[in-house]
Amino acid sequence: MERGMTADELLASLWRRKALVGAITVAVLAVGTAIVMTRPSMYEASVVVRVEPQRPGEEMVQRTVSELIEQRLLTVRQELLARPVLQKAIEEMGLYPDTVSEKGMEAAVAKMRKDLTVRVEGETAFELTYAHPDPQVAERVANRLPALFSEETLKLRQAQAARATDLFNEEMAQMGKAVSSWERKISQFKVDHLGELPEQMEMNMRGLERVSHELQTKSEELRVAEARRSDLARARNAVDSEAGRLEAAENGLTRALVNARTNWTDDHPEIKRMENELGAMTAQRKEAEGRLWAERAERSRVSSLIGAIQKDIVDLQQKAEVYQSRLNNTPRWAHELAVMNRDYEVARTKYQSVVSRKVEAEIAQELEAKTSKSLFNVISPAGVPATPARPDRLTGMLVVLLVALGLGILTGAVLEMRDDSLRDGTEVRQRLTLPVLAVVPDMQGKTERRVLMPSQGGRNNVSSPSSLN
Repeated sequence: MERGMTADELLASLWRRKALVGAITVAVLAVGTAIVMTRPSMYEASVVVRVEPQRPGEEMVQRTVSELIEQRLLTVRQELLARPVLQKAIEEMGLYPDTVSEKGMEAAVAKMRKDLTVRVEGETAFELTYAHPDPQVAERVANRLPALFSEETLKLRQAQAARATDLFNEEMAQMGKAVSSWERKISQFKVDHLGELPEQMEMNMRGLERVSHELQTKSEELRVAEARRSDLARARNAVDSEAGRLEAAENGLTRALVNARTNWTDDHPEIKRMENELGAMTAQRKEAEGRLWAERAERSRVSSLIGAIQKDIVDLQQKAEVYQSRLNNTPRWAHELAVMNRDYEVARTKYQSVVSRKVEAEIAQELEAKTSKSLFNVISPAGVPATPARPDRLTGMLVVLLVALGLGILTGAVLEMRDDSLRDGTEVRQRLTLPVLAVVPDMQGKTERRVLMPSQGGRNNVSSPSSLN
């Protein structure tokens, strides 16, 4: 049966069971002390690393790695505790050989995570603490881990910069093919529609004006030539009549001269006169015939000139039609060419932009490689720890002592609460409903005395017994 206890009763019960409480306390204290004293000493080495900003590089060129190196502080703990960094450190420095051989690399990485502490200090620095039973190993690992983290971070950033450069190279190759394709299309289009292009419109207009002016000139020449031919046609009859009349007159004089010679001698004056008239008539006839041949030649020349002019006019009209056709087709080809030029300019602009970005990406990649050594600066390297950081044996001993005392007291209190023994009249009155008439004391002491202990305050007015010393 369990019951409540006062502080005096608790102290009295512990005193009655002091041997058991002491034994339990000593046993727990011994076990705890053994545990605290046998725990291995762990030495901690700490290193403080500052992340240098990259602002000057960004002012010189647009970086392809958009993440600022300072932003990696937000995830520096996760990255330092990631397997690549820890596995490289374990393999490089031969850490946890037993764990690696028995349980594998994953168990060794998990164990190293427990021994590693990372804290961000301010906005641009972090502190790394590593614990190990060997202080030399703790110092070496603490100083090496920032370098490994820096190598992994820079390797990642350089890989990102290289991927960006490769991406721009691929994009530039594709855009270059597109630009070359548009250039070939535009060149072929200009060849197919040579003379009808917008840039040739002014030339066509000038050519049409020139041809129109030549047509006017040729038309005027044709009008003059046709007028000349008309005049020659009207004069031809008169010339033909004069030549015929002179020829007829010459023939008449010739017959008359022949008849006269039959009557007179050649010295006769009439014969002389007729000969002179015949000579003059012959000269006039020849002169008339010369004019007739000249007029015929002129008519032939004028006819040829008119034919040539007409042919020139036909050629000029054809040229005018060609120029006019070019001018009529120019708006149509101008629209198609404008569409092609627009698409070509878009492709060329994209290509130039990609080329510019590619150059910047190459420069950024070079900057990443050149500035890699200055990104992480160890401002407080780790030293060899002189004293172990844990366990704190003094605090551990105090905790063990408190636990031992608490366990001993708790054991005594539990035993007392479960003890149903009646030790004095007070307990009898509290736990029994019957009146107590007397209490027989324990007579096994050195002085054996009879004690009459009448009950006090009972229902039968029996006083409680008192002890006799």
